Amino acid sequence: MIKHLLILTTYGQIFYSQEFGTEETVDVALTGGLMSAIYSMATETQRENITEFEMMTSRIKFREEENDLLFVLTVDKRMDEKDVEDLLDMISKRFFEKYGELRVDGLILSDFEEDVTEIINNKLWYLETFKRKFKFFDYLALIVTSVILGWYIYLIFNIPSFVWTPLLKKLAQPVDFVLYLLILMASFSLPGLALYFILKFSNIKDIFRFSKDYLTRPTRASYAELLPNYFLLSIVISYVLYFSFMVFSKAYFSEITAFPMYPGALLGSDYSQPFSFYNMSSSDIGDQVLVGSFTWFSWVFLCPLIYSLILGEKEKWKLLRNSIFIASIAITVLLGCLVVGGVIYLQAVGFHPTNPVLFADDVSSLLYQFVARFPLNIFFYSFLLFLGVGINRVTPPKTKVSSLLAIWVSIYLTLIIQRLFSDLWAGN
Repeated sequence: MIKHLLILTTYGQIFYSQEFGTEETVDVALTGGLMSAIYSMATETQRENITEFEMMTSRIKFREEENDLLFVLTVDKRMDEKDVEDLLDMISKRFFEKYGELRVDGLILSDFEEDVTEIINNKLWYLETFKRKFKFFDYLALIVTSVILGWYIYLIFNIPSFVWTPLLKKLAQPVDFVLYLLILMASFSLPGLALYFILKFSNIKDIFRFSKDYLTRPTRASYAELLPNYFLLSIVISYVLYFSFMVFSKAYFSEITAFPMYPGALLGSDYSQPFSFYNMSSSDIGDQVLVGSFTWFSWVFLCPLIYSLILGEKEKWKLLRNSIFIASIAITVLLGCLVVGGVIYLQAVGFHPTNPVLFADDVSSLLYQFVARFPLNIFFYSFLLFLGVGINRVTPPKTKVSSLLAIWVSIYLTLIIQRLFSDLWAGN
């Protein structure tokens, strides 16, 4: 992501130069003179400082500090701009802390390399992930983590039946009340303690760490190409979360669209039948889960596949891998739809999702628009935004086909395939 750092004065006196993973050596004197000339020319002719300029695959950022000192950072065009600004801030601050007003001709500040490397590795920790190997303990930790996450999602959506109702029934029996209270404490605390140690001592913590960075700012998706293949195991976590939210919030969607559907979606009418892991065929809900799983599959695998085929890049696997990885994280935003459109949420806000007659009146109310349809649209279009920005960022800048056009075509085709699949399944 980072290609070259140059520290010089606006009139061309060079203090420091460092290259990062580039195959060709940069002529420091020539580059420094060129950067100084470009900066000075823009300042003189346009009467304002230049902050950056772009090439086909690179972006060059300028930062002028006190005493005519110029920090020039060349990065991949896709790199998150805020991260570039932060790096320039930290590097310039460290430079002044270490050297102050020092001004000497020539590349004599070679000891600054250690500081720059430290700053970059702390900010872009992804650069260090290739050195790590995923071991047997990590795979085991991934399985345990998935189970724990599913358990906590179950607890969240079953607090009334799992916590309050049993406790109230046992109030008249102090011993049973205390014992059940201890069971509840263990149910919440022990999995959390296990999760803490897993994230502390296994490599899967980096999967969550990158997911957090991406969800905080989707433009960081470009860093996916810096990650080793074991990060694709985030797909497992993604499916566990999607499946758990779908089942435990009782939002059995056969297709996520921009509008809330009846719980049960397109298939059947047995909305209130409880879900059973032991007998999924006992109600229509088993079909809902299977078709809902296809929805997850189509967003995580099918949409990136269509996208990579449309672009036709030489490194198809790399593009497909990164797109799948980003899609598996982006679908986290879609979990809000499974909450807002679920039976538990709708009943909590006073609607009657298990009664089609009463629910028809609920849907036509103004309150429903604000507490159900409006937030569901927000979650759905936010998901499309995260998916679009993320996948676009993992695309090489040299692509001939417009990546934005390819993104929307792939999303549209994915929705069509979802619809066709759900209609065929309903026909069966």
